[in-house]
Amino acid sequence: MLKVILALLPLLSILFMIFILKKSSIFTGMTACIITTVIAISPVFNTNMKILPEPITKGFLTTSIIVYILFFGIFLFHLMDKAGAINGIASSITNSTNDKIYQVLILALGLSPLIEAVSGFGLAVIVIAPILIALGFSPVQSSVIALISLCIIPWGTLSLGTIIGATLGGIPLHELGMGSALMCIPIYIYFAILVTYIGAGKEALKERFLQVLFIGFLLGFSVWICNRFASVELAGIFGSLTVIVVIFLMIKLKNKRSKSTQENPSAFLKNISPYLLLIILLFTSRIILPIKEFLSGIFNITIEKYNFQLALLYSPGFFLMLVCIFTLFFFRLNRSAIIDSLKLTINKCYPVVLTTFLYIVVSEIMSEAKMIEILSSTAAHSFGQFFLFIAPLIGATGGFLTGSNTASNTMFIRLQTETAVQIGISPILVACVQNVSSSLMTMVNPSRVALSCSVCEISPLENEIQNKLAFVGMGTLAIIIIEVDIIYSLL
Repeated sequence: MLKVILALLPLLSILFMIFILKKSSIFTGMTACIITTVIAISPVFNTNMKILPEPITKGFLTTSIIVYILFFGIFLFHLMDKAGAINGIASSITNSTNDKIYQVLILALGLSPLIEAVSGFGLAVIVIAPILIALGFSPVQSSVIALISLCIIPWGTLSLGTIIGATLGGIPLHELGMGSALMCIPIYIYFAILVTYIGAGKEALKERFLQVLFIGFLLGFSVWICNRFASVELAGIFGSLTVIVVIFLMIKLKNKRSKSTQENPSAFLKNISPYLLLIILLFTSRIILPIKEFLSGIFNITIEKYNFQLALLYSPGFFLMLVCIFTLFFFRLNRSAIIDSLKLTINKCYPVVLTTFLYIVVSEIMSEAKMIEILSSTAAHSFGQFFLFIAPLIGATGGFLTGSNTASNTMFIRLQTETAVQIGISPILVACVQNVSSSLMTMVNPSRVALSCSVCEISPLENEIQNKLAFVGMGTLAIIIIEVDIIYSLL
């Protein structure tokens, strides 16, 4: 029992410092590293001090994968923002129709997921919320819709959190991506209904209910199609662009003289060209076998001792870098804009990178000291097959507290998958539950809520928005648990 309590202490300390003491994620990570190390070398676990450099090395190597993708993803967003492309895309979308339902759906299930799929970090809130207010939605409506629009997070920053989850959990990325996408289809329908109800009202939702259902299903299904037949990394971009294109077609059918499609379609294509290029590059590298074999076969960094491999030319980071270079020249950005973009990118990157590194080190120390093994064994004996219904709560806790699917998966996915193995259920199923519940609960994270309220200039209403998002989160968890129950009954 003492071993179980001590093994649980690093995770409890993280929850306590973030939730109760309101400490920063960096401070929390550093403190958790110290606590975990002290417990690991204590007489209870008696871990040799000589193995402690290994978790740090593993943490550094895994974090390098994150940096490669995250840096260029955020850099691309800021370059496009400086070029006016983000505002141009938003303007094309918002000027296309006066229909409130189309406006809210194209922004919440189209543009926002598109931005989040490439850049991550909740940057879509900064773009979407002011547009909604400019269109006549109230600040409270805009804040809540903007937070719900962060729905593509399992595939945010080119599926970074999912990639890390697959790596640490020992799960094939392709299967984790497909399983997560299937679980998200009912949830995206739920989100489509929510944003329509919030933005257009109950009566409007009733009149166009089937249309709203179709858009929610379309986002989930197109994400699954891309995971299944093309690329996990590309799925968020593909799904969001599919929604944008289909809604534009629906608008055109309703009003043949739509401004965005009739007056200046070339401006929209120009603004969205970096995203289109990224899709072409990723799609080509994943589908055309000779190109895939060539790119994945050269300039590889492999360290067998740590089970580490980074294919420099096959990683999404490489294609993001190429698109960043394209954006520099295509929009003819000046030196000042480039330097400002670099500064903004570094400022946003380093807290995420450092926090993730610290959480990975905690996870690796716990693994080396057999703490995760003890916790998974205890969970298996305590809950048995019912652990499958506890798994969504664990994932949701991580996403809610850290605000990052990458950080949450780093903390919990190994515990989840090892427990699944011990109780004889599919580790892939549990990994999907962890990935989806963790991702979608990041929108309820207090720092995300604070960001949204700040952008909408309703900071005094932060508690009200937090409560509204809590209900959204509970609904999301309820859907996941129902899905788990159905899958479990079929197994």
